[in-house]
Amino acid sequence: MRRRLSAITAAGVAAILALGCGTTATANTNPDGGKGGKGLCAPGVPIGPEGEKFYDPPSPLPEGDHGDLIWARRVDAPNGARACRILYLSTLQSGTPVAVSGIVAWPDAPAPRHGRNVVAWAHGTVGGPRQCAPSAVPNPATDLVGYYTYDSPWGIDVGVPALTQFLDSGDVVVGTDYQGLGAPGVHQYTVAVTETNNVLDSVRAARRITDTHANRKAAVLGWSQGGGAAAFIAQNYRQYTPETQLVGIAALAPAANLGPDFRGLVLPGPTDATSASHNAALRINVYRGFLAAYPELKAEDVLKPAGLEALRGDGVMCIEHLADVIQNNVGNVGQLDTLFQPLSVVPEVWHQRFRENTAGLVASVAPILVMQGTADTVINPNSTDEYVKRACRFNKPVEYTKYQGATHQTIPNVAEPEYLGWIADRFAGKPAPSNCA
Repeated sequence: MRRRLSAITAAGVAAILALGCGTTATANTNPDGGKGGKGLCAPGVPIGPEGEKFYDPPSPLPEGDHGDLIWARRVDAPNGARACRILYLSTLQSGTPVAVSGIVAWPDAPAPRHGRNVVAWAHGTVGGPRQCAPSAVPNPATDLVGYYTYDSPWGIDVGVPALTQFLDSGDVVVGTDYQGLGAPGVHQYTVAVTETNNVLDSVRAARRITDTHANRKAAVLGWSQGGGAAAFIAQNYRQYTPETQLVGIAALAPAANLGPDFRGLVLPGPTDATSASHNAALRINVYRGFLAAYPELKAEDVLKPAGLEALRGDGVMCIEHLADVIQNNVGNVGQLDTLFQPLSVVPEVWHQRFRENTAGLVASVAPILVMQGTADTVINPNSTDEYVKRACRFNKPVEYTKYQGATHQTIPNVAEPEYLGWIADRFAGKPAPSNCA
């Protein structure tokens, strides 16, 4: 989940402009046409089409297990590494098969005898439409380029925090776009089972590329939306991908407290001049994701007419664009309440679904590291406190670090030494620390 910004800039995004209305590719073993191996990711991996057609899977989807590759295409990588854009099979919370896109990168060097460990990146909120997929920019295999830097030509965050450090350590790094971002479908935002399936299947997809030499060990690094997904992965990965040896999850400002948050039970956190409008955009994005996943839910139960208009906007705008529009249209005149039904009248069926998607209600089966900035206006630090308190009840290793003055935007950078060291220690088999009271 991120802060306010204007629309995605036009520069360099030609590859993603048509994702909202792309055509469907027909199934064949080499959509690239076999033109001398152009775009070849690795031997034995089908080459995906160029441009936006890469994200249009065959219809019907190919047979196979979740995590199987549909196709891939080589992209630029950091020095000493190789990288590919990938399209792979995954499943929704309903069990329905879907195509999901992402990226994978690995060292271009001989692998150790035991293979390479895998770091799975679960990105933060980018919005609802297909064109918001982080992998769809021309060179997605890069260290994190945050929107709130003068280096970014994008309207979303792009890349992976500490990518080059992980690669230098010999790790394979894979990052899912999640279902509905890139490939077709309505993005099931903050629907835990869908998101965790997509992340876990990205690890499987990385293993399907034999040149990665990926072994069965994996760690998950998630931020905001992805931090919430990581928290659920720590609880349930064995049920879905039992072959994966998850050594731990590291969650940056995780969205892990939906149940209490959507009942209005959490103490207020830090705010700024635009945070209310931004959080309204996030709330609409949650509603859109749940409406896609749970057919019994009704939009009119949570949104007023103006909010229904904003819901339609969430289907065409990345999150920061939507937040800007909300700020301009209703936030600046103090009318955010015209978007939403009061929480007190939201039907219980909605709250049941929010509770199902609240992390920390069952024991984790992998060590957890949580990192939270005290000045975060996007993920309320009080919400993260509540999640950690729940997770600590089960006497499993949970390490919680608060970074004084850190914001939602700065936490991936200021916490980098901690999560790099923590993940390396988990791969090395060292005992996980815990500071649960």
